[in-house]
Amino acid sequence: MPPKKEPKEKQIKGDEADEYLKSVNRPYASTDVSANLKNKVPKAAAQKVMQALADRGEITLKPYGKQTIFVYNQDNLPVMSAEDMATLDEELKSAQDSLKEQREQLKELERNLAAVEALPKTQALPIAIKEIEEQNAMTLRTLAPYRKNCDEPQVRPLTPEEIKQIDAEFVKWRKQWVDRRRMYKIITDQWAESGVGIDAEWRDCQGITEDDDEAIALETGEFCKPQVTARSNAKSKAKAKPLTPPSRPSSAATAVSKRSLSDTASSQEPAKPKKKAKKA
Repeated sequence: MPPKKEPKEKQIKGDEADEYLKSVNRPYASTDVSANLKNKVPKAAAQKVMQALADRGEITLKPYGKQTIFVYNQDNLPVMSAEDMATLDEELKSAQDSLKEQREQLKELERNLAAVEALPKTQALPIAIKEIEEQNAMTLRTLAPYRKNCDEPQVRPLTPEEIKQIDAEFVKWRKQWVDRRRMYKIITDQWAESGVGIDAEWRDCQGITEDDDEAIALETGEFCKPQVTARSNAKSKAKAKPLTPPSRPSSAATAVSKRSLSDTASSQEPAKPKKKAKKA
């Protein structure tokens, strides 16, 4: 047997279109009404149906450009009493309060979900437990010399004064190391500008060793923060002077400068008063 055809939906009538506009209470064009009703009424017939409802006074129409806008007749809507309006306001306020509580609960559930998702997965728990056990064992080995009931020789902890002295020595010698490195960089930069190259043989001869990766990591790490080894602002802002000696002026330049000085001195001398001629 051939498959049965699906029954077509019953096309909407004028009264049903009127009820739809009454329920939404919004202005629509005939094409919008047809689309919102899932094409239960053809677009070609929608204009005629809406026009018929307007002629009956059920809805009102207003031309807007090339199309006509239809809206339910507001005079046909029931007028609510003051008591009904007050009841509706209370229901609206209660619904808003309930919505606020639901939103707060939703935020709390989202935070709990994010916290649970941040935890390690079940498959990753053995690896995490192994790492924690290794860290715990390393910490116990580090603390063992400081405990009395251990087989290893006991180590005396440093006093605050000794720690302070060690920090002061570190700051002192690190400052000298920074100064020497800065001077070395200034000298090599000036030589590079003048075209003098520096090779590894010269560095070996002078006993200069470049910083390796371990030294660079130590310098940029937490152990050498600026607040521990900070230098004064005056020294940090001071600029290094060039190491080349100043050039001596030539003899011609010296003669010109002497002549200009003598001219300046003669021009600054006060003018002598002229003697008046004696009358015969």
